[in-house]
Amino acid sequence: MKYSKWIAVIFLLLPISAFAFFRPVRALIPEAFGVRCNEQNLCMDDFSELAKAESLLNDSKSYLATQWGLSTGEPKIIFCSTEQCRSAFGLSNKAGFTLGSFAIVIASRGWQQHYVAHELIHHWQADSFGSLALLTGEQWLIEGMAYVLSNDPRMELHQPFESYRQRFNNWYRLNADTPLQESLGGML
Repeated sequence: MKYSKWIAVIFLLLPISAFAFFRPVRALIPEAFGVRCNEQNLCMDDFSELAKAESLLNDSKSYLATQWGLSTGEPKIIFCSTEQCRSAFGLSNKAGFTLGSFAIVIASRGWQQHYVAHELIHHWQADSFGSLALLTGEQWLIEGMAYVLSNDPRMELHQPFESYRQRFNNWYRLNADTPLQESLGGML
């Protein structure tokens, strides 16, 4: 009986601890951390920027669908425009991050099509192959794919990301005749 009380306390404290200490988990309930969301799962700390965020999201989705045949669905996506929002979701110096198939968070510096497309690709990967694949899969494949397919315009990325991009490019050239999801199926 004594142990069951401790187990109950641990199960109650675990989610609270996750929200307190692992800030990216906060993307699951962003309204509790200073952002508002609309019916399309688009969340923002500054709704005066809504039209810009919608356009950026729609352009990124359209590019991925047209260029690569990727359907990214309607993920919950949080656009931060302030330091307070960026800090609340634990972005640190990142332009954005994807929390599996649950949510995407974009920092103010990530308000560019290639950054949004990059995170949408990670969301597609999680939807197609499971969120665990993002954690356990080959990083050259996961990150390289996101850098290549997002059409990241930077000439050279910091290592190891540039080598990931080059390795994915080489792999994709060898598998270009096979539909992307099918060719990735054995890898992720």
